[in-house]
Amino acid sequence: MKLKKTYIYSAIAAMALGMTSCEDILDQDPLDSFTDEAVWGDLNLAEIYLNDQYTKLMPENSKGVIFASYTDEVYQKHKYGSENYTQGYLTPDQFNIGWDDTTWDPWYNYYDYIAKLNLFLEKIDGVPGDDNFRNTLKGQGLFLRAWNYHMLYSLYGRIVLVDRTFDLNYEFGGERRADLDEVADFIVRDLDEAARLLADADYSGSDLGRATQGAALALKSRVLLYKASPLFGTPSREKWEAAAQAAKDVIDLGIYYLKPVNNSEEYAALFFDPSNPEVIFEKLFDPKYGAGENISYLHQAPMGPYNGYQGWGTLNPTHEVAARFQLSDGTTQEFPEYTEEYPWSGREIRFNANYLLDGDMWGYGSDHRELELFVGDYEAGTSPGLNSSENWDSEWWNVTETGYYMRKFLNPNYDMNGTTMHTTPWFFIRLAEIYLNYAECQIELGNNAEALAYINKVRNRALLPDATGTDIRAEYEYERQSELLFEGQRFFDIRRWKKLEEVYSEPLHVMNITCIGFTEDGKRKKRYECATHGWVWSDSANEWVWDYKLQPRRYAGEKHYWLPIPRWELNKCPFLDAAPYE
Repeated sequence: MKLKKTYIYSAIAAMALGMTSCEDILDQDPLDSFTDEAVWGDLNLAEIYLNDQYTKLMPENSKGVIFASYTDEVYQKHKYGSENYTQGYLTPDQFNIGWDDTTWDPWYNYYDYIAKLNLFLEKIDGVPGDDNFRNTLKGQGLFLRAWNYHMLYSLYGRIVLVDRTFDLNYEFGGERRADLDEVADFIVRDLDEAARLLADADYSGSDLGRATQGAALALKSRVLLYKASPLFGTPSREKWEAAAQAAKDVIDLGIYYLKPVNNSEEYAALFFDPSNPEVIFEKLFDPKYGAGENISYLHQAPMGPYNGYQGWGTLNPTHEVAARFQLSDGTTQEFPEYTEEYPWSGREIRFNANYLLDGDMWGYGSDHRELELFVGDYEAGTSPGLNSSENWDSEWWNVTETGYYMRKFLNPNYDMNGTTMHTTPWFFIRLAEIYLNYAECQIELGNNAEALAYINKVRNRALLPDATGTDIRAEYEYERQSELLFEGQRFFDIRRWKKLEEVYSEPLHVMNITCIGFTEDGKRKKRYECATHGWVWSDSANEWVWDYKLQPRRYAGEKHYWLPIPRWELNKCPFLDAAPYE
């Protein structure tokens, strides 16, 4: 059954109206809603209720602020509340870290989803119908509840565990936060039961996007990896072994594989394909039935009509990560501070699949042309590029501030000026992550040869030679960031490794590109400068000044690792401690 059935309440009502005789039309139940008795008396209606919970999953490509925005991967040009995290402003009274549902008030929104899933799980066993169908619906419900709890666990650590609904007479106040290991174990129990119930479910074809046994096991792998990590308690061999086994259980299913690629274009295309064979759980978009909205182009694409799509350039990839990418032979090459040579040649294929660079060809149809991310040098007689503050027609206020745009997740065949909604899916979990989860566990257990084998599976798909294991932890961390770049994992990784202070202590550099003249054959000559400074608009001076181009990030101490519980919730529940915020 297609996930799109979530959006056909009105269609069901219309069908019901079509079957109603004229004399009976005033003696009908409401046609735009269903009673509890109707929903929990029909498995098909119960499925529609469940489907609606899938729509509440908030993927990164439906947000203007992504988890990568709080890391060294992305500089958030239009802040949208992200500065509350990156500047350490968070308190119980200032708890939003973005403007969409799950970043404006994550605590409320994730618990709101959980309440709806608790209702479903309380009712589903009593709904009459086919036992197998009912069990698969229950398995999906358990997975979705576990998903939302895993998000709360990842962001808040110690949380309140609620597995039932409350009636109107229930008096709140005695709720307490569970210990970290208790939270993880609660989530794992849901996932184990979901995996059991979904063991025989095959959600391919028109049912693509539903939770499967593989999805339940993969999420268990992530949760147990977090449980074993320093931020979430005291690591132990037992915890790392459990996390390793969870990852291996996914691998041993034998139903997912890394699709081979030959170049950066083919690697980039992996992220447009909802049937990519490494995808374990994903969010699909349906333009006909409005299954959410993918707004990647709006926030990623270059600004200005002549750079394609009139994007807002909100999510600017950093030079820090660009400089880390290895060459195609697996060696590293340091960026020069100044150069007149093109500085990005020879990088491994994931670099060009992730980054849009000055001089790249980009844009759909007649807008397909060279990206101009330079400024002009008037003394040399060159005109400004579309990155220039002087070119008002090209929406200079949306220009990248780092010298880069984000290419990953953007399908070059999508026409933003058309009428079709962008339907590139979002991959919540894919096999590369599971390989890397397993490798990290094996490193912690001292099994470097086993870890290296799975690190190299990921490297080899990216056409890189094997890592040697000389410094396996550094090789692993390189691979994890390069492979999962912009997918949100970095935010949780630097926190669970307790490296937030280290990452935030480094200033963010930019790539300043200046056109300094022309060659004899009319081609532009450019100077590339890696610096912490650049031309920045000063509201107070009402002019452009040479200053820190990117707002430095500020580490606010140990409390910075967790989000604060909102004051309104603390006031409602006096036993709900605010630690580490006071």
